[in-house]
Amino acid sequence: MSNIFLASLDHLAVLELQGGQPDKLLQGQITADLRLVNTEHALPGLLCNLKGRVVSSFEVIAFASDHLALILPANNLAAVQTHLAKYQPFFKTQLKETTNDYQLLGLSGKETPALINSLMGAWPDNDYQQALTKKGLILNLPGPQPRALVLLKRDHKKFTTTLTKLQSLTNLVTTDCWQLLDIKMGRAQVDANLTDQFLPQMLNYQATGAVSFKKGCYIGQEIVARTQFRGQVKKRLHRAHLTTGELSLPAAVYDAEGKQQGEIIKVAADRNGELEALAVINQKALETDSTWFVNPDLTIRMILHKLPYDPDARKALHGSEA
Repeated sequence: MSNIFLASLDHLAVLELQGGQPDKLLQGQITADLRLVNTEHALPGLLCNLKGRVVSSFEVIAFASDHLALILPANNLAAVQTHLAKYQPFFKTQLKETTNDYQLLGLSGKETPALINSLMGAWPDNDYQQALTKKGLILNLPGPQPRALVLLKRDHKKFTTTLTKLQSLTNLVTTDCWQLLDIKMGRAQVDANLTDQFLPQMLNYQATGAVSFKKGCYIGQEIVARTQFRGQVKKRLHRAHLTTGELSLPAAVYDAEGKQQGEIIKVAADRNGELEALAVINQKALETDSTWFVNPDLTIRMILHKLPYDPDARKALHGSEA
């Protein structure tokens, strides 16, 4: 049996920016530094509102110097496209959703690099490196084992053959399994259900390379920078295990006295049928409490797990300063 897992990422969409100066358009709007994005290097990024709250998260990829794309939650596509459309005439850039041009796939497992290299002709070695081939694009994502987000071109003559081989040589899993990997990595994805609620630092985005503090102005930049340098983050993202197999979102986090101290923002089932979760919790409460629950009756425990990164750190990708 293969040790590679394959998920169809139907919850994601692709928004392409082509022609003119798409890098300069995005540079003034999002948290990522577009000077670092090229046909070998992608970046995670965010669109924030004027108050510095995250509207949407995404991955920024490049097909060419004048051809970029955002891979983002499908239910946030309209909001992001509408926002960027206000600025496209100034940079002579065309915006177009091209989700249907690709089969979006997520692969994870020890043998993922060998399989992708054999079927698509390339494998990017490091986190947030990308590789372009005639069959599509491969993006290397962080994880304890090799993990890739693949855009397989539907118009390639070997599309069906390549997809069939990928499916036959892997274990097919649900999107929930892919999202479980995100949770284990402490990697939040802001979709329409979470839009306008959190500053980037509340979701640890500065610790995972999605925020540049050197690039200059973008929407919400002043508040994001002030929050960082004055240390005004009152709550942060944490990884947790829940002693239940069912939980409807939105859900709150309670301390031992039944006082609400945060919220659960993402859940996914683990192999034992219980839930892994991402929770945003008040930092002060963490100093005095160690017992947590996710229901007002205080019967469902929430056990915090260590994140795979330092949530207070600032991470830079591709050798730059954050």
